[in-house]
Amino acid sequence: MMAINGCFGEAPGGFSFSNSYARGGVEARVNRWNRMPDYLESVVERLKMVRVEKKDGLALFEDFKNRPASLVYFDPPYLGERSQSYDYDQNSVEFHEKLINSALRAKCMVFISGYQNDLYDKHLTDQSGWTRQLFKATTKGNNGKSFERQEVVWFNPVYQQALNSGRLPLHLSKKESHNKKVNPLR
Repeated sequence: MMAINGCFGEAPGGFSFSNSYARGGVEARVNRWNRMPDYLESVVERLKMVRVEKKDGLALFEDFKNRPASLVYFDPPYLGERSQSYDYDQNSVEFHEKLINSALRAKCMVFISGYQNDLYDKHLTDQSGWTRQLFKATTKGNNGKSFERQEVVWFNPVYQQALNSGRLPLHLSKKESHNKKVNPLR
């Protein structure tokens, strides 16, 4: 129920908000809060088997990049020109180069989202086995103005192989199977 807008260019980034309107005979935000218990129950059910960490993303990636049955989704601050940045913004080319270089060496499945840019297009190519998909998106500035965008999600070759075969890219040895390993290092 809260979002950080992703404005580029002149508009400053920050918390997104919208003017209220009525929904179901009640002010829209109040209506959302009234439905929150049912919504939270579905969130709890979904997160029962999810591991959540508060750690530097690239450091955490080191723990999983050599575990083929892991899927890592990077949604970094998108590389682009902003007049004002977030308080903690990884909008430097060096950060994105480090992320790309780590992702290129990964044995796990990797998704990276962003906006089209030359740096990602230079490294995450068909020649390196990466594919990409484009999505239409709309962002809102802190003034409520909408901006049409085209987002990109890049997929690494390990994911593509799993998608094409319908199987996780992991083959356990007899010993690993006997010891009930789930996702050992490779």
